[in-house]
Amino acid sequence: MRKHHQDTHFLAATPPHAMHRNVILTPFFRADGDADRRIGPEQYLAGFEDEDGDPWGIMVPLEPDDVESVVLGRITFSISMEVNGTLIIEAEEGGDAVNEAIAKSGPQARLPLDEVVRTALDPELLAMDDDAARELRALRNRLATALRLVDQALRTAEE
Repeated sequence: MRKHHQDTHFLAATPPHAMHRNVILTPFFRADGDADRRIGPEQYLAGFEDEDGDPWGIMVPLEPDDVESVVLGRITFSISMEVNGTLIIEAEEGGDAVNEAIAKSGPQARLPLDEVVRTALDPELLAMDDDAARELRALRNRLATALRLVDQALRTAEE
């Protein structure tokens, strides 16, 4: 993922003894290497690159925790649900680019409600919960309330 500031260019000249040519350098910021989407990159790189995408000069490595806390710290995320029970993650701030990145992240940006419940009921996860039975009763009550609301909306839609 490359982020370019198209309106920011720097000219780099070759040394005086060489044939003179100007090179347009553009700042870049990207994840280093092919990161696993579920884990994220091991580091980010910032620097300048030429028109062919070749880095020039010093590249600055940045730790993911430092970068992500700055980037994500200013964004509020929300979860909404389509009428068919698909949960959608959306960013409230950060512009269209953030929601486009969420959409490109694949199926994790849109999950069916039953899949979320199935994941939460994973026996290994339940084994880690100190009071799984109490939590499961709370989940059942919420789902029962949700089903009553759906039934009521369905009756209204069919009238």
